Amino acid sequence: MHKTKKIIFYAYVALVFYLTLLPQENFTKLSTIKQLEIFFEIDNLDKVVHCGMFGLMTILLFLTYKIFDLRLIVIPFLISFLIEILQGILTFLHRSFDFVDLMANLSGITIAYVLVTYYLQHKKTQEN
Repeated sequence: MHKTKKIIFYAYVALVFYLTLLPQENFTKLSTIKQLEIFFEIDNLDKVVHCGMFGLMTILLFLTYKIFDLRLIVIPFLISFLIEILQGILTFLHRSFDFVDLMANLSGITIAYVLVTYYLQHKKTQEN
């Protein structure tokens, strides 16, 4: 079971890298699809998506490695920071380093950390 959790975690991290390093044109094409146009009308929807992606990554990290210390925040944040740096360096992606994306990612990581903390405290209370 532990090996399966690792596979899921690393596959998810790879998916996040893939989606966040897609060229900007791919998202422009998506906005022309009639069924998806409502999503592109929502202001800052991409920030909500960033928050959710990195929140889920944090929860998967906890479930996979059972770590509950500063690493649960630092590891996803470093991945997030690396992605933003790559977006800035790889000019052919037509993307750039976005501090607001980084803060949205950190928000998701922090929310997930709080949820994990609550879960562990609740679990501990149930055992006593």
